[in-house]
Amino acid sequence: MHKFLRIVCLLAAIMPLAVCTPSAAQDSFFEERERQIEEKKREIEARQREQEMLKSDALFAIEELNVTNAQIEEVNAALIEVNNWIAAAEARLRAVELSQTAAQERVAVARKRDAELDEDIEAIQERLRTQVVDIYLDLVYEQNFLLQDGDPNRNARRQYYIEELGADAQVLIDRLRQAKDDQHVTVQQAERAQVEIEQAQAEIEEALADLAELERAQKKLQDEWNRKRDLLQARIDAEAQAQADLEGEISGLNQDIEAIEDEIERERERIRLEEERQKREAELARLAELERQRQADLDLLAAQERLGQFDDIEIPAPPRFFTPVTGPLVSGYGNRVHPIFGTVRFHAGLDYAANTGDPIQAAASGTVIQVQSRGGYGNTIVIDHGGGWTTLYAHLSRYDVSVGDQVAIGEVIGGIGSTGWSTGPHLHFEIRYKGSPRDPAKYL
Repeated sequence: MHKFLRIVCLLAAIMPLAVCTPSAAQDSFFEERERQIEEKKREIEARQREQEMLKSDALFAIEELNVTNAQIEEVNAALIEVNNWIAAAEARLRAVELSQTAAQERVAVARKRDAELDEDIEAIQERLRTQVVDIYLDLVYEQNFLLQDGDPNRNARRQYYIEELGADAQVLIDRLRQAKDDQHVTVQQAERAQVEIEQAQAEIEEALADLAELERAQKKLQDEWNRKRDLLQARIDAEAQAQADLEGEISGLNQDIEAIEDEIERERERIRLEEERQKREAELARLAELERQRQADLDLLAAQERLGQFDDIEIPAPPRFFTPVTGPLVSGYGNRVHPIFGTVRFHAGLDYAANTGDPIQAAASGTVIQVQSRGGYGNTIVIDHGGGWTTLYAHLSRYDVSVGDQVAIGEVIGGIGSTGWSTGPHLHFEIRYKGSPRDPAKYL
């Protein structure tokens, strides 16, 4: 016991050193960690600014890509318009070609008819030549054949030849003239159709040339668009990768900050545990000192009791105490026959009868230093009133206070019960000075 007291006292003596020595080191530790955290935060801010710049560049690149796409759309629209025009021209060309075919067929028919007319004319001319020869022979052998010579037979024959020859020639000439006219009209129509075909063909060729030019322009623009798109896409991909790299760096910096904060928290926890350990050691030292004083008081009390001087110990003036319950006193202070064990034992307090749950009041102002079950005492509350004076309340059914609470005189601290060694609900009440029991009746 004495060895334990010496150890506790030694700890109490060196504790202030243990508390004060690491203070400067701890401050330096926390300052360094806070500085590291600030540096990491500044790095994060710098990376975030870089991210914003990359986002701005990416938006600009996307805008350029949109402009290029718009240009392509304009060219495509123009090509669609030209293609529509060419389709219309091609339809017109097909119509003209059909007209040309019909005209060519009409020309062919006219030429065939012309050939037939040529044959008819040749036949008529042959007939005419024959008739002319006959007439000529008559003229040779018959003088004045064409003159009116009074010969009725010859005149009639001459008239017949003239009429036959004139009628046939007139018919043939009319037919030939009509055929020539039809042929001329047909040829003109065919020529006009051919001119229209050639004009349409020229227009189509011009449109095709324009289309080819547009297609070349489109291909050139498309190639340029593809090139710009590839460049912009590569730029976007590079910026996206840079964004990912920055996010990775920011994540790493945040993890570093978390690691430093965890380290700070661990250090604070270590300090807290160390302070709690030091407080426990200080409390142990205080309790050891109290135990030493109590043991000294007990030794003194034992010596005085042997000499019959138990109630004559010199003690300072006690606090003002008052009875903690309103029930009747059923057992006093001093030796008595124990109600359970039936033997004579020293009774260190007063017992008051009451009903279970009745309120128990603090006999004086003070600090609650114990709230727990204590063997035969049952549920117990101990209040320190200062100057070495304490009061004890036993056999409680409930607690209304906790260790460390400051209570005022008359404040309810618990309820009447019958816990511990008890034969019924009552309050066992003690007043002690430096751990030594005193007769409460003298101080109430």
